[in-house]
Amino acid sequence: MAVFSGPTAQQISRLLQAGLAAQKAGEAAQAERAYRQVLAIDARNPDAWQLLGLLAKTMGRADLAADYMRRSLDTNPRQPGVWSNLGNLHLAEGRPAEALSCYDRAITLAAGNAEFLYHRAKALHALRRLPEAETACSDVLRLAPGHVPSLLMQGLILTDAERLPEAEAALRQALTLAPDHPLGLINLASCLRNQHRYGDAEPLARRATHITPQAKEGWLLLGNLLGDLGRYEESIEAFQAAIARDPLERDAHRNLARRLWTLGRLDDVFNAIYAVMKAQPKSPRALDIAAELQAEFGFVEAAMQNCALALTFAPDDPPLLRRQAALLLRADRPADAVPVLRRLLDTQGDTITLRNDLALALLRSGDHAGARDQVLQTLTRWPYDQYALALLGTLQRLAGEPGPDIDGHVAIVDLPAPPGWTDLDSFLKDCLSLLDRLHDTVNEPIHLTLRKGTQTSANLFAQRPDPPLVALRDQILAAVRGYVDAMPATSDHPYFGRRGKDLAFAGSWSSRLRNGGFHTHHIHPEGWISGVYYLQVPPAAAAEDQSGWLTFGVPNVGPEINLPALYSVQPKPGRLVLFPSYYWHGTVPFQDTVPRITIAFDLIAT
Repeated sequence: MAVFSGPTAQQISRLLQAGLAAQKAGEAAQAERAYRQVLAIDARNPDAWQLLGLLAKTMGRADLAADYMRRSLDTNPRQPGVWSNLGNLHLAEGRPAEALSCYDRAITLAAGNAEFLYHRAKALHALRRLPEAETACSDVLRLAPGHVPSLLMQGLILTDAERLPEAEAALRQALTLAPDHPLGLINLASCLRNQHRYGDAEPLARRATHITPQAKEGWLLLGNLLGDLGRYEESIEAFQAAIARDPLERDAHRNLARRLWTLGRLDDVFNAIYAVMKAQPKSPRALDIAAELQAEFGFVEAAMQNCALALTFAPDDPPLLRRQAALLLRADRPADAVPVLRRLLDTQGDTITLRNDLALALLRSGDHAGARDQVLQTLTRWPYDQYALALLGTLQRLAGEPGPDIDGHVAIVDLPAPPGWTDLDSFLKDCLSLLDRLHDTVNEPIHLTLRKGTQTSANLFAQRPDPPLVALRDQILAAVRGYVDAMPATSDHPYFGRRGKDLAFAGSWSSRLRNGGFHTHHIHPEGWISGVYYLQVPPAAAAEDQSGWLTFGVPNVGPEINLPALYSVQPKPGRLVLFPSYYWHGTVPFQDTVPRITIAFDLIAT
């Protein structure tokens, strides 16, 4: 590195100061000229390069910013602040592993710096290395007990680790220190929503929208909460407010379209995204959002056209390539999806969804050995991934190996009326009266497995205090505990090995199938033990053709794979069926004017 003294050094110093002053005043062009003048004198000046990097970052040029900061570090690698800034760029670009490496370099040069440790915790959280991320946050809070960003990050980490009471405590501590912190309000509301405390969460989300009315995050969360509370029109207005603040907010578009569909407002489903496409016809993100929604609602050809157009504007964009692969699978072109997914796996790193998608594409393309290799790699890293387990079971059946042990895993329990009811009929009548009020939409959720019927939102057993649901929940938990206690003590088994100290409902909902209704075959990726309780069964379920019955073992992976059901269960009022969440299961369509009404749920071990 060249060392300048005298007038030259003074000239460089004046130019750097002038550039900084211009940058602070928002005069980017003037600031860049000053830094370029420094580099004309000293082409390797680390201060000029890193300031150019910060300037490029503020102008939205992350690629240039990273290049300039690397040039600064090439000249002088002993700059902890520049390492940290480069890490921030990588983290914003979705490259947490590279960000973590930068933060580690910064901490090596400046041990005990709370900001660098905090950023390191963020990178670890993004990598899903939750215990290490929690330790990093604890290190910051020992150095700076009132560091609000670390308390907020600690709350996120604990939420993701499903330690919700601890997460709530950390977030409330952050809000004690900063009562009007919008992110603190949103994160606490999200934590309460995860605990199904929707009424407690709503005022926090509303407060966030009042403090920062132009921020989309509060409106998006408020829309979700209002939907949880069954206030659907208000929910629609909140999603529309989020889109008004960020026309490319994917979740708001997705949730708005789904809500309009369930309410029967079919003509309005695509209005919001089509308006954005008209205003931004060359926006790859707008085209991608449109393609996602079109595919979800069955317009696959239109989705593929929009995806192809988006790729002309951004040919190397990872989310667009993911969309292309998903659409190729939807269009029954799995062999064409394989190279796209391999490219993504090579460039984006190993993730559960990428590897599972590649396994699926290989399976459907006839490369069963390749598919099995991908599945086993997934299960080596994530041994309880439910979709990978479902694919492995399918591959085993196709290879002529023993299939799932249905008899040993599925339990059928006919529950009596719970205490407080004289007979089962009166209990079921009270349950059905309650559920009738909750089935308040027109159409089924388009993204779920139910066809021709409706499904309740939110988590019934966690949210509702109604006596019939409380009694049924207690009955189900007692039955499941007996089921779990009878499991073999096999720690390495994908199902029995997950036994924990307690059980928690990851989700619970009611489905009402009308004439011609059914569930497509599916698994429950978020569960461990899944179950269904029958409240009303149409007379057609007594027929020999098994109309309305629950069936297991039919993989829903594509038309190339055709395997018969392994097991069927006849529904009866008061009957509870328990099974592994990774089992393919669905419903035989039925023809009857009497609806088929159930409550289904997923349980996890805690």
